[in-house]
Amino acid sequence: MQQGMQQGEALALQKLLVRRFGALPASAVERIANARAELLEVWLDRVLDAATLEEVFFDARH
Repeated sequence: MQQGMQQGEALALQKLLVRRFGALPASAVERIANARAELLEVWLDRVLDAATLEEVFFDARH
């Protein structure tokens, strides 16, 4: 069940990103597909406020 929820979040994130920023590069699609559920939730929260695709994926720890 957890895997199904994670896949749903990944799909929702991709749809929102495409709607907001246009076609996604393959690297972004791959990053979403390989992300943990916790990270997908962070990115979903950032979609509405980010000015660029890079801001969605920005990791302040690095």
